[in-house]
Amino acid sequence: MYKLQEILDKNTWNNFIISSNFEFYSFLESWEWWEFQELAWKEIKRYWIYQKNNLIWVFLVIKVRAKRGNYYFTPHWPLIKWDFFKILWEILDDLKVLAQLDNMNFIRFNSAVQNTIENKKNFKKLWFIDAPMHEHAEDTNILKLDKTEEELFNNIKKKDRYYINRAIKEGVEIRIDNKIDHIEKLIEMHQNHAHRTNWKKTYSAFSVEFIKNLYKVFWENISTISASYDWKIESILMTIKFWNTCVYYIAASDIKHPKFSPNYLCQWEAIKKAKKNWCLTYNFWWVSPDNNPKHPIAWVTKFKRKFWWSDYSLLHAQDLILCQKYWFNWIIETARRINRWYYYKKPE
Repeated sequence: MYKLQEILDKNTWNNFIISSNFEFYSFLESWEWWEFQELAWKEIKRYWIYQKNNLIWVFLVIKVRAKRGNYYFTPHWPLIKWDFFKILWEILDDLKVLAQLDNMNFIRFNSAVQNTIENKKNFKKLWFIDAPMHEHAEDTNILKLDKTEEELFNNIKKKDRYYINRAIKEGVEIRIDNKIDHIEKLIEMHQNHAHRTNWKKTYSAFSVEFIKNLYKVFWENISTISASYDWKIESILMTIKFWNTCVYYIAASDIKHPKFSPNYLCQWEAIKKAKKNWCLTYNFWWVSPDNNPKHPIAWVTKFKRKFWWSDYSLLHAQDLILCQKYWFNWIIETARRINRWYYYKKPE
C-alpha cells in the first residue's frame, strides 16, 4: 500500500534525488526549481510516496491556470525508484481527486521516462493520451564527462576543433562570473538574439524577470560564460548545475568573426567548467528529434551536435483528461504546434 502526502523539507527532497542515482535528472527536479516557480507566483504542491516508511517517489505538481484551461503539470516528474507504472496506477485516483477539487481540466505528465513503445503503451493503459504540445525539453543530447579534457577535445570533429584553436590563437577572451553587468549582457543579447531569429515565430525569449529569478534561486550553481573579441562579446551562455549534472540552458550570440566563431570556444569553456565542478554529465538540453533542417530549432541543434554527445529521448508529454473542457485546450495548443512547425519523435 502506497501513501501520498505533501513534503515540506528541502533536504529530504534534494537528498533523495542525489542518493537515488536516477538515469536522468536535472535542475528541474531540484527543490530550488520549485522556489523559482513560487517567485513566478505559481501554485505548487510537492508530494512524496511512502511504502512502509520508505520514501520511494517524489514529484512536483504545478497548478497551471490559463484561459485555455486549468491543469496539473509535472515537469520531468515523477521520479520513482522502481515499478513506475504500478505505483502511478496505485496513486492516480488520489491525484485525480485532488485535481478535481482544484477545478482542473486535466493532468499533464512531462515524465522523465525514456521514449519507448512500452512506456507509451503503459501510459495508454492508464487512459493518458499524447499532449498536443511539449512544455520542457524532451529530446536532449548528453555529453559524458568521464574522460580527460584531452580526450573530450579530441572527440570533437577536426573542423570544429579548428574553430576553438583559432579563437584561442586570435586572442578571444573568456569571462566566467555572475557579476551584474555580465548578467545584464546575457539578458540583452538573449532578447536581441530572439528578435533577430524569430521570423518564423518559433522562438521566444525568456523574460527579463524569468532570467533574474533563475539567478536569485540558483545563484551558487549558475555559471555565466562569455567569449569576446576586440572588447565586444560575441557569444554568451548560462549553465545550471544540480549535483553532478550541468545543463546548458540559455545562450545568445552576435557573431562578427565566423572564421573563428567564438561560439565554439565559449561552449568548450562551459564544458570544461562543468568538469572542474565535478559534473559527470553535460546536458545540451533541447534539440530537434532528427536532422531535418525544417525543424524550428534545427539551427541550434546542428551546433549542439558538434560536441561528442549521445541522444537521450524522453517520452512526449502525456495528458489525462478529467472533463470535456480539455478539448478546448487541445484545439488551442494543437493550432500553436502546427503554426510553430513542431513535431515529436515516435517511441522506439
